[in-house]
Amino acid sequence: MTSEPQTTAPATDGLLRAYQVMATIVGINLILVMAGFIGKLVTEYGFFHDYADVFLVIDQLHGVLFIVLVVLVAKLTLRQKWSWLYMVSVLLLACIPLVSFWSERRTTHRVQRDRSHTA
Repeated sequence: MTSEPQTTAPATDGLLRAYQVMATIVGINLILVMAGFIGKLVTEYGFFHDYADVFLVIDQLHGVLFIVLVVLVAKLTLRQKWSWLYMVSVLLLACIPLVSFWSERRTTHRVQRDRSHTA
């Protein structure tokens, strides 16, 4: 009987995973919000005006989801002992369509880099 070395799976980081999922959802939702806003501005009638109620719900949902994202970023900031300036930069970048996805990757890499330095 040979004894094979056991490898342990990396510990899952629930807070980081929740942040990643929420940042992605908020980023996609932000694109929908901006599409509805711009579409309504540049047209006088049609799709964006016919479904104005749907876009209103999407806008309100985006507000709630963004608040959840703010809480997750604040929790990550406290846990990782980041500066408040970094936290504000993450939240500001999350307000820019498409840049929000880059911001999520930047933050994820920072958490992973911090974890590797402490391990």
